[in-house]
Amino acid sequence: MGYVRTAALAAFALPGLFASGAMAAQDDTGQLSRGAYLATAADCAACHTNPNGGAPFAGGYAIASPMGNIVATNITPSKEYGIGSWSEEEFARAIREGVTPNGTHLYPAMPYPSYAKLTDEDVSAIYDYLMTEVEPVDAGLTEKTELPFPFNVRALMAGWNLLFTDAPGWTPPEGLDASEERGAYLVQALEHCSTCHTPRGPLMNSQQSAFLGGASLGSWRAPNITPDAQTGIGDWSKDEIVTYLRDGHAPGRASAAGPMAEAVEYSLSHLEGDDLGAIAAYLKTVPAVSTPEDGVAPDAQVHEVALTSYETTDWTGNPDDLARHDTTEGAALYNGACAACHGVDGKGASDGHFPDLTTAASVTGQDPSNLVMTIAEGISRHDANGYTVMPAFADDLDNAQIAGLTNYVAANFGGREPGLDADGVAQIRAGGSAPWLIQNAAWLTWVGIAAALIILLAVVALIWRRKAQPAG
Repeated sequence: MGYVRTAALAAFALPGLFASGAMAAQDDTGQLSRGAYLATAADCAACHTNPNGGAPFAGGYAIASPMGNIVATNITPSKEYGIGSWSEEEFARAIREGVTPNGTHLYPAMPYPSYAKLTDEDVSAIYDYLMTEVEPVDAGLTEKTELPFPFNVRALMAGWNLLFTDAPGWTPPEGLDASEERGAYLVQALEHCSTCHTPRGPLMNSQQSAFLGGASLGSWRAPNITPDAQTGIGDWSKDEIVTYLRDGHAPGRASAAGPMAEAVEYSLSHLEGDDLGAIAAYLKTVPAVSTPEDGVAPDAQVHEVALTSYETTDWTGNPDDLARHDTTEGAALYNGACAACHGVDGKGASDGHFPDLTTAASVTGQDPSNLVMTIAEGISRHDANGYTVMPAFADDLDNAQIAGLTNYVAANFGGREPGLDADGVAQIRAGGSAPWLIQNAAWLTWVGIAAALIILLAVVALIWRRKAQPAG
């Protein structure tokens, strides 16, 4: 439930990255220190550890955003290259208000609007962990954030913060029991689920009236996780929610891919059982929101698929021939790429090891983005059960073939007709349509500058005219 923004959409390999960074944080019983546990819950390693061989928390990972790549910084206790010279107060201001000690404004790819809710005690524990239990990395970044105008003017974030961020501090929602209140804190602050699962307005601000109601995030969709029975998780049991968060898969419900796989791998699968239960309990209390994109089509009907329907071309069915064959016929592609695991009828394995496509949210939902991206990028995550993998077909299938396969799977196993073509798949894979603010930011900035100059000139002219008037 907390995808890191598309602002940041990627899956990572946990053991070689996070474990080495947290090793020093374990006591003699193998338990993480409180600060390490909180940093894990906050998913710090996901962005601040480069998955391409980077040292833990040394930064350098380029996070894709609609504005361009935002490069995560070094947050090890290196005094020259990291945060080793920061005081606890400076650290708190950075993560809760998005302003570094030298006055530089951070972009909300760093989810400071959510971290603003962190308690002083938790901020202090995370700071202590990073300063005393993480190895300093004395190395600069080989790549830096370089965004186009006007997004390279970081000072503009001051205005956005004034409009859309709250003062630091945690105030629990009213009417919750102790477990639900803990869940609210985890969801709203540490796990920052709203960053991805709440839709954005024209100025890329969270629409709190649709809190956790689902949102399109570039290539992926963060689904509705409110208790709406038709389009959310209202018919999920608390145990199913806990299983999904811990294992990345809830049989008959969904399997985590892309950015959600990252959240499971780096953060959620490491939470204590009581905390996972608290998240599930709280999600049952938030106001239900209906989002058609996440619902099953009203007339959805799964089709019976006969094996003979695959035998429509002269293709041998050898998966190795996928990249060399030009067929866009969904049945033939499914036979070669998917049927061995998911079955001719799409129902997967009886033990749930290979998911049932007829109940998978990415297949039954009306937005095809997650199905397209799962086919293209596959699944790769470490979770509480070990390592889960599904092959990526981006190098084997072109966009027209992915469209054919997506249409076939959705029509036969999800009861809907996406009607995708190669251009539609290309747009999804490229990040979807740019948000309104991104499309119009340049001219809006120039209009703002022009308006400010006009007002300034008007004030100067008024002052000059008053001084020029004769006395008396």
